Formats: sequence, structure tokens, C-alpha cells
Amino acid sequence: MVYVLIGVILIVIIVPIISVLPSARQKERMQMRMIARAAGVSVELTSIDDPNPKQGKYIAYTGKPIPPVLKVVAYRLQRKRARDWRHLPKVSWCMFRGLDNNWHWKAELNEAMNNELAEWIETVAPDLPPDVVQIEEDSYNICVYWHERSKGDEQTVLGFLKHSSGLPLIESG
Repeated sequence: MVYVLIGVILIVIIVPIISVLPSARQKERMQMRMIARAAGVSVELTSIDDPNPKQGKYIAYTGKPIPPVLKVVAYRLQRKRARDWRHLPKVSWCMFRGLDNNWHWKAELNEAMNNELAEWIETVAPDLPPDVVQIEEDSYNICVYWHERSKGDEQTVLGFLKHSSGLPLIESG
């Protein structure tokens, strides 16, 4: 009886300790984020409005609609600004993956946006990992919003961020 009691006490002590340890998947995601940070990319857990809000998954069990918000990871890279950036027109863009798995522009592109950048984004966006939900640039920050489902995809995302930050944002006149 004493041994059973000691065994139960050990289980009560050890189980909470083991449950706090990260799983293999969590360790994998931490490694992906460390690689991104080492490459100069900031990583942040965030929420965005779902680009495809008209889905049945936004109905609660009670039948009441819930806000169409996605919890994703944002990989952000700050674009280098030109010296006269305050005098340049403000350019921002956003693309999202539709339910048809194709990429769509969220709004009309600013006419000052570099056509080479827009064409490159349209060409490369389908090559991004399938769990990337949205890509955008605002205030010289390029962001990729995704769910980080498979290890190794961070290299594709980092390559996209680095290359798109190297292309000029504004059409040179």
C-alpha cells in the first residue's frame, strides 16, 4: 500500500512538469522562428481579419455568428527607405489566398507602385507555402501571414521577403 501511495504522489508531481515541456511540433516552430530572427526578420503572433470571411466556420455552436478573425504568425521585414521617402507617394498593397487557392489583390494597386514588383509578386505568390494566408506591405513593412505548418517552408518565406524588399516599391519616374 505504501508503494502505491508513493507511486501516486510521484505521478502527481511528474505529470505537470512533463505537460509544461514543449512538444516536438512546438520545438520545430521555435527553430523556424529562430532562423527567421537570425535572418533579420521579425516574427510576431497576431490576428488578422480573414480574407475569406464567408465560411461556415464562423458560426458558433449556438448558431450565432462570430468575428472572422484568423490567428496567424507574421513574418515582417522592414524595407530600406530612400532618403526622400517622406516626399514620395504612399504605396501599400495586399494579396490574399482565396478559397479557390488562387492569389487575389485586395484592392486596386496604387499607380505609383513599381510594375516590376507587382509582376514579381504575382509570379512568386503561388510558390509560397500552402498555409500562407496573406501577404502585404504597409509603411515599408513587408508581411507574410501564415500558419507555419511545415518545417523548411521558412526558407521560402524568407527568400520571398528578402527578394521583394530588394525590388523598388515606387516606380521611378
